[in-house]
Amino acid sequence: MNNVFGRRRSARIRLCAAAVALATSVPATAGCGSESHAAQEQTVDLTKLDTGSYATQPTQVTAPDAVAAGRLAEALRLGRAMPLPMEIDPALTTNAGGVHPFTSVSDLLVPEMRGGKTAFGWLNDTAFTTDPTGFTAGFATSARTDSDSSLGYQLTALVMTFDSDSDAAAAATVFAADGFPDFGNGVGEPAQSTAHPGALLSWLPGSQYLAGFYPTGRFVIGTLVNNREKHYEKISDLPDLIAKSDKAIAVTEDKLKPFRPTPPDQLTALPLDPLGIMRLTLPRPAGDRTANGFSGALDAHSALHDEDKPDTAQALFDKDGVEAVGYGAGALYRTRDAAAAKDLRDQEYVDKFHHPIDSPVGLPGARCVKYHGPDTHAFPFACTVSYGRFAAQVWSQQQQDAFQRISAQYAMLANDK
Repeated sequence: MNNVFGRRRSARIRLCAAAVALATSVPATAGCGSESHAAQEQTVDLTKLDTGSYATQPTQVTAPDAVAAGRLAEALRLGRAMPLPMEIDPALTTNAGGVHPFTSVSDLLVPEMRGGKTAFGWLNDTAFTTDPTGFTAGFATSARTDSDSSLGYQLTALVMTFDSDSDAAAAATVFAADGFPDFGNGVGEPAQSTAHPGALLSWLPGSQYLAGFYPTGRFVIGTLVNNREKHYEKISDLPDLIAKSDKAIAVTEDKLKPFRPTPPDQLTALPLDPLGIMRLTLPRPAGDRTANGFSGALDAHSALHDEDKPDTAQALFDKDGVEAVGYGAGALYRTRDAAAAKDLRDQEYVDKFHHPIDSPVGLPGARCVKYHGPDTHAFPFACTVSYGRFAAQVWSQQQQDAFQRISAQYAMLANDK
């Protein structure tokens, strides 16, 4: 899910991006190759692009199910209010997957788009098969202290909203009741926090896992701390796990103070595109699980939840004035201006594992790469392009699909009159 403008390395390889312009009337340029990066102009005939079955016109955001759309809008509101893991602990600078808004608690256990299992998937799933009374929406985030999952620790945190304080308290009890399945290290033991006595904690000593659910008002804050390094070293350190959980709860609770959950009867009135970017974001086809696991928009700060290296991405977002990110069949970034969009485009996929391949027919300004590296879950094909103040990125298991996605996204931006 986190294959957006976050795969950067300190040693960057600049890839040549041909300049583009619309044949119909909309000009765009891009630097290429030379030290002076002199702009070259080419033309893009939209009729020659292979866009497959993807949309090519801006689409007004509508929802056949207004209630479901309202709950998703509330989940995205939560994402914009929730702290980044690195705001909880500055050492949590590597995205660990599992970032998504959700409107069903069963989504917490859905495997990652690129393989593996979400962190909360290690819990017994009984409590996560049916939405508890009063549940409205939630948002989850996760990060590690090291790109090597066997080093340091990982924190997964979530927030869920409920119709009432009593619904939240009852749900936390249900979530915490089952603990962990027996993976050969026991099923979990109760633990207690002095700082947050209302937190319902379950500890798995054999694996150094601590899961907790803390009801506070109409919210339930969930935490899962996993110290793989101490597990491998056979060090049991419950106080450290509780301290990390306490910090996550404290920071999250503080960040939520200004947030006002939407009354249930007003969910359908929430705007579906409050940041004004989804109408230009390539929609993900129904049933598609290739790209991000959700459709919707986040502001620049909350979009860092979905960046592989949020600290690095934050510096780049600040530099290029990123305002909003739309997620659909790829990701669309709205930046300060056209120069910033080109800069953002050029920062992606520049490490030694991504090798340049030809651009799609008719779209020379797109940069496309094929992945050859150790990450078995990485998408093999990806493309980026800029148009005006927008930078777009798509990725896929198939080269043709990646080409069609980036071509359709470009056409959608070019067709916005």
